[in-house]
Amino acid sequence: MRTSTTIPLVIASSAGTAHPTAFNSIKPHTGIIRDLSADMNTICIARRRWRVLEKLDPTQEVAETYRLFMGYDGTFPNNPDHPLLLFRGSSKFTGDEKECRRTLRKAGWTAPWKWIVFPYHHYHSSAWELLLCVQGAAVLKLGGETGPEVKIGVGDIMLIPPGFVHKQLASSDGFSVLGSYPSVIGKDVEVDELRGTATEEQLENILSCCAPEVEPITGSLLSSSY
Repeated sequence: MRTSTTIPLVIASSAGTAHPTAFNSIKPHTGIIRDLSADMNTICIARRRWRVLEKLDPTQEVAETYRLFMGYDGTFPNNPDHPLLLFRGSSKFTGDEKECRRTLRKAGWTAPWKWIVFPYHHYHSSAWELLLCVQGAAVLKLGGETGPEVKIGVGDIMLIPPGFVHKQLASSDGFSVLGSYPSVIGKDVEVDELRGTATEEQLENILSCCAPEVEPITGSLLSSSY
């Protein structure tokens, strides 16, 4: 198991606490109840540090990897099963846009768009999202109002699970990212953009999205980071 420590790149954050509702259900009144019959799974979830951005051990592919678990906050679902992941310090991605586009398509992800991160809380129920900073820097709010404010810059890679709310608070130096999503059998997926409470169908979509096994830019295996 990879160890973790809290990191200093967080600008503001709520204290991390246990979050039992995050694994009992995404949204309690919808009736989507999680099966907690497996003791090892329950123990693993109980050990998670909710609302705390954590630094994981370095790997051969990436010098720094961070993860953030966020559960349902009363409005936004976030994700009860998977954390948001942030990668920085990889020799395989320095922010070169052309190289990134080629690598993503070769890995079977969608042709990336280039823009900012929306300046309002939003999330996607139908797909994982990969954001790669290719210019400038920005402060992002992750996981809703109780989540941390995190600074990202050129070369940083963020992998966002479905349901995980995020928005841009501030930017500098022409901040822009490339955004991409996993393809399904060579076809681009239809990605929704949601801003409020999720419907029953959207919650089902969040739970049914398959998690990527590999981060496509650095080639990092993700199983030990989840």
